[in-house]
Amino acid sequence: MWTSLNPHWQEAFSLAWESFTKSTIPIGCVIVDDHEQIVARGRNAIFDSSSSHPLAGTVMAHAEMTALSQLKEREHPNIRAYTLYTTLEPCPMCFGTIVMMHIRNIKYAGRDRVAGAVALKSATPYLRSKPLVTELGPEVLETFQIVLITAFELTTRDHPRRAELLQMWAKDCPVGVNVGRKLMQEGYFALAIRKGYGVNEVFQRVFSELSVVV
Repeated sequence: MWTSLNPHWQEAFSLAWESFTKSTIPIGCVIVDDHEQIVARGRNAIFDSSSSHPLAGTVMAHAEMTALSQLKEREHPNIRAYTLYTTLEPCPMCFGTIVMMHIRNIKYAGRDRVAGAVALKSATPYLRSKPLVTELGPEVLETFQIVLITAFELTTRDHPRRAELLQMWAKDCPVGVNVGRKLMQEGYFALAIRKGYGVNEVFQRVFSELSVVV
């Protein structure tokens, strides 16, 4: 199943898993040019004390922001034809930055009722004037993202709104929350990190659970 995924999604989720292993929010992002080449990579680094990225350790260190910060428009004259892939729907900060940097194509793996801001594309006359194309990815990718972020919230930090976050994600992807909770309770993610599993191995394990967990 993993090998059949678009390689841009593979790379984005590889970055998301890397963030998970660094005890920060598992979200990854890649930006692809008009020749389908990856020109920037980013991952969440809000809680990552080992990252050398200048945004690391700040609330600005979202996956999209760490990727976008690598691009200088004068070096990318066709940036309006670029596509940004992110494993979770961009928040208002990231969505606004994407628009202002003139990227017009956004693909996201999972919906986010907590902070997702794709709906902003029709919020103002300015945004409505931009030919923005947003696309939700395949269902299996949303499930994988929600599994990862559920496990992160249950194992890594004690968020005061944890129950509310999981409830909101479960409205769109209940199976993702259920699988994330099950694998966390079994200690799978701690084992995966300890043994150095790659994202492909984690994906295959999650995929194997989908037919038995509802």
